[in-house]
Amino acid sequence: MKTKMDVKVLGEKLKTLRLKKGFSQDELAESAGVSLRTVQRFENAETIPRGDTVKRLFQIFGMSPDEVLDWSQTEDKGFLLGMNLSGLIFLVFPLLGVVLPLVLWISRKDKIAGVSELGRKLVNFQLTWTLLYYVGVTIYGWSYKYFMLGGNGDISPSSVEGVVWFRMGMVLTIYVIVSVMIAWNTYRINKELSVKYFPKINFLK
Repeated sequence: MKTKMDVKVLGEKLKTLRLKKGFSQDELAESAGVSLRTVQRFENAETIPRGDTVKRLFQIFGMSPDEVLDWSQTEDKGFLLGMNLSGLIFLVFPLLGVVLPLVLWISRKDKIAGVSELGRKLVNFQLTWTLLYYVGVTIYGWSYKYFMLGGNGDISPSSVEGVVWFRMGMVLTIYVIVSVMIAWNTYRINKELSVKYFPKINFLK
């Protein structure tokens, strides 16, 4: 929900763009298909405009809905840092490493600038490696049952050792990748750079 301050910021941005392009309020209203009174009240922050009205007015100047939305959001680097670091819960419980960032993303995506981009990239990254983790655990379980319970009951120590090392290597590799990427992007957020999570599958667009 937009606050009075959000509406004031949007109104000022609209007025700045309109004057820069040499549009009168009447010309802008006609081009966007809204009333002159709507434009006047919007620029003066006298009312909270509907979402479709905001988009129609700003699209006259080639602004995308996402760019318009960013203007009504607050800056909160601390939240972005905390949200990014929440992915480290993966080291304790992999599935929670997806759920916690997802909840934080949904709760603030329309309120804090940068949350939508970070949330999408972080959750896709966590989903990718959580899936790999559980696929690896499943393969380990099958291998363990095969070598420990299969055949005529004879167990080869080297086979069992190989299975154990497979699990340890898999888990360690995934944990290192997740930890390094989260640490690197925490640094990037702190330096106000864009986040870059890879490799990942873009499950969520």
